[in-house]
Amino acid sequence: MPLKTVTVNKSSLLLILIILASINWYFGTLSVEKKIIEIPNLITESVTCHTDSATNNEKFTVFITDQPMAAKLLDALCHTSAINRQYGQVEIRWSHNEQEISQYVGKGLADLALVKDNIMQAFATQTTHGYKIIAQYQDYAAYFFSLKEKPQLTKQYLWGKKLGLLDYPSSRSGHIVPKSLLNELGIAESNMQITYVKSHEDLRNLLASGAVDLISTYWQEQDAERFSLNYITPLETKVSGSKWYLKMATENTDLLCDLQTALHQLSTEVHSQYYSQLNLSPFNCSIRDDKFEVDQNEK
Repeated sequence: MPLKTVTVNKSSLLLILIILASINWYFGTLSVEKKIIEIPNLITESVTCHTDSATNNEKFTVFITDQPMAAKLLDALCHTSAINRQYGQVEIRWSHNEQEISQYVGKGLADLALVKDNIMQAFATQTTHGYKIIAQYQDYAAYFFSLKEKPQLTKQYLWGKKLGLLDYPSSRSGHIVPKSLLNELGIAESNMQITYVKSHEDLRNLLASGAVDLISTYWQEQDAERFSLNYITPLETKVSGSKWYLKMATENTDLLCDLQTALHQLSTEVHSQYYSQLNLSPFNCSIRDDKFEVDQNEK
């Protein structure tokens, strides 16, 4: 049978084109919406407080990588004299996101920051933005922990092991040091079963539950209750501790001394061996009645 010829007039053709364009636009918007949803939000979390200077619009911005510290630090900073005189608001942000670290530290957006010195050196922040070290935590060692045997630092031993690491690349003991070792031994990440978590405590829980064979972290006194010193192996014996950097555009000594006071007090309240070992940088501040004040004799 001969095929029938279908005639389409201009009006029908125009209607079909309009319908096709509408369908294409509809699915296009769905695609755009999906992409927008999937874009990660660089600003993770923050807490704020208002000082006694209600009419002051200046904000004191702090950037840290440790969320549990945020609440106590905020309370301490909002009660310092210099901040109450000079600022109307305090904001503390925390994140392990490299892009956010580069925003707040690399571009000098943070007035006070708790980060590793390798990050600050990478951005040359001390010369670019005038950051000064006002306090630092002690150096420490990084270890492989195991539950049932002493870990070996060999390719044969580590190949195929289930390893727990931190999911932020700025951590030396939980990410940088173990990754460097695997690279030196020629072990690709695909040759390991790596689980990434958010904190050192999460790493310890992973190991204690048997979910992984090894974790990379630091040793603290309370670890003796869950793990054995016989089953840890040092990866690096001297890892640089995190440092507190203050942006000093001017010689704001009152602010510096009040911040050292607050950080010193915080170190006596935290339930962490690492954060309790704080060393203050030598400036013209001295301890008097558990507070740091400008030493008039040194002026």
